Amino acid sequence: MTKLLCVLMLALPVVAVAGTPSRPAPPASPAPSVPIADSKLVEVDTQIVAHQHAVNQDEITLGKLAQANSSTAAVKKYGATLVKDHTAGDKNIIAFAKAKGIPAIPADASETEAGKKDKADMVAKLKTLKGAEFDHMFIDMMAAGHDKEVTRITADIAQATDKNLVTILTKTKPVLQDHAKTESGLQKPSPSAAK
Repeated sequence: MTKLLCVLMLALPVVAVAGTPSRPAPPASPAPSVPIADSKLVEVDTQIVAHQHAVNQDEITLGKLAQANSSTAAVKKYGATLVKDHTAGDKNIIAFAKAKGIPAIPADASETEAGKKDKADMVAKLKTLKGAEFDHMFIDMMAAGHDKEVTRITADIAQATDKNLVTILTKTKPVLQDHAKTESGLQKPSPSAAK
């Protein structure tokens, strides 16, 4: 009897626990689509993204201006190329930024206020020009800009820390080089102009 009583006393807590309604387990938090360690960019990478976005926006604006204000088929075509290439480049950089947790790309901090003003003044001047005057100033401005950007992107590739950003920059560099090559061809006087 004593043994039976001991067995019943030992079994009682198990029966009591089994009869108690269980609480639902807390819901598991959803796994992030991007690992947390990869979701943030270091400051240098964020600034590179900001600069690339700013360059793309400027080139799209200037390409559209060339299509509207140039009287030369080659310059209009080049303007269309700028719009197409930099729109594609900007989509890539925006998608990359969003994947890294940057919903709105910050302003390009690498450009000085004086530099921004000079650029705005040049664009304002371009908007007043048509035909050959527009073409000359536009091509000179674009050639200087692309030479600067090819140098800049080479340095950015070397200092970027995110491997996906390095890949984007590495794919962008030949596009900028092609633009610079096209500008060199457009800067040369045509054979008929030399006569």
